[in-house]
Amino acid sequence: MSAGDALSPGEDRGDAAAMASLGYTAFRLLYEDRYLEYAEIRLGDQRFGSSAVLAALGALSAIWGEVLRSSCPAAMAWRVLEHAVSASRSAASGSGGDTDVLHGVLPAEQADAVLLHHRMGLSQGQAAELMGLHVSALAALLRIAERRVPPHLTYLLRASPEE
Repeated sequence: MSAGDALSPGEDRGDAAAMASLGYTAFRLLYEDRYLEYAEIRLGDQRFGSSAVLAALGALSAIWGEVLRSSCPAAMAWRVLEHAVSASRSAASGSGGDTDVLHGVLPAEQADAVLLHHRMGLSQGQAAELMGLHVSALAALLRIAERRVPPHLTYLLRASPEE
């Protein structure tokens, strides 16, 4: 390539921004539906769930470069989503159903693992990918949660009847 063919620094930044934008768009297409399902289950309301996910995705878009530089972008994105959903919880008019009970008796990461695997019906691999965890870490979270859930709530460790 000759010196005349080289991209200017401005064009490099534009290309990098375009690639980052494409990466964010691909990420959003890959995860948005499951994020929505998670938020709607946690908040017990489709409207509040959608609002929380939009807030999380907006926050992710604003820090997308940092997300990509993190050791695990999916884990960082999950933390942003979980924070947005938790922040929306107080505004949600729905009860959140059984999953709020679950989040009331387990640490968030364990409750999320149970919600994704047992309530949403995701495989351990799918749930781990969504949360940015290794499958063995998700399996450990599920085992710990199964031991910690009070006997009267063990029905939460089974898939929903509608699945």
